[in-house]
Amino acid sequence: NKSYNNQLVLKNLTLDLKQGEVYGFIGMNGAGKTTTINLIMSLIQKDTGEIKVFDKKIEYTNQTYKSHIGFVPDVPRFPKHMNAKEYLKYTLELFKKDYNKELIQSTLDFVSLGNVDKRIHTYSRGMKQRLAIAQALIHDPEILIMDEPTSALDPLGRKDVMDIILKLKGSKTIFYSTHILDDVEKVCDRVGILHQGELVLEDSIENLQSKFTSNTFKVTFANEYTDIKSLFKKANYISIEQSMNVITFTLKEDKSSQDLLKEIAKLEVEVKEIKQMTKSIEEIFIEETK
Repeated sequence: NKSYNNQLVLKNLTLDLKQGEVYGFIGMNGAGKTTTINLIMSLIQKDTGEIKVFDKKIEYTNQTYKSHIGFVPDVPRFPKHMNAKEYLKYTLELFKKDYNKELIQSTLDFVSLGNVDKRIHTYSRGMKQRLAIAQALIHDPEILIMDEPTSALDPLGRKDVMDIILKLKGSKTIFYSTHILDDVEKVCDRVGILHQGELVLEDSIENLQSKFTSNTFKVTFANEYTDIKSLFKKANYISIEQSMNVITFTLKEDKSSQDLLKEIAKLEVEVKEIKQMTKSIEEIFIEETK
């Protein structure tokens, strides 16, 4: 639990991350995501409860556990006079690690900054975010905490960050806080939805997609039938959309997939595939936070 000015910001929050997974921590702005990260990083003090890293309880005054963590903020700040190699050398010194030219070069290569020698203040927003990931990885932490790392990036910059996370997947435990739900589906193994300080839903992407099936079905016919929409009774559906030989049916709540199958069977036309569509993470998020 954590409160500010007598207002409870986190309410009985319980999280358990598994080694090697990418955990998507999603919620609207103000839900408590950054507060959670600040507690894990001992930047603020909790009111009640406990936090464990590798099953060891952490204390606000004990900072040694942070050597196991790499942190990527949403808006990273850098010394303007340094270049990337100088900054990573400086970061190694902060962690009391020996200077390692090869390690610095390989880390910059990993985030596609290996051939960049100019000063950091000339970097684009996307380059700065990739450098932030490099500084979070340079001391080889087991855990990577990322706080809205793509929130201020253009589509190309977001893709670069997503590609890096995919390359890290399985080798690091990644706590990925975001409100960009498309990114969650691309990289995460499990997600937790935080709403007004409470964890309202937590599950794997795979389980969520199987649980939250929609009432929309995509039917692929063997051939294109110009009049096929007219063969279906509009009253049974919210909508019928056709594109070439593929028709998408959205059923009313009182109709089932069996009703649809019976009507298709009556047509005596060849069907290649019938697929029930799953709800997106965005649709699930909207439902759970209404």
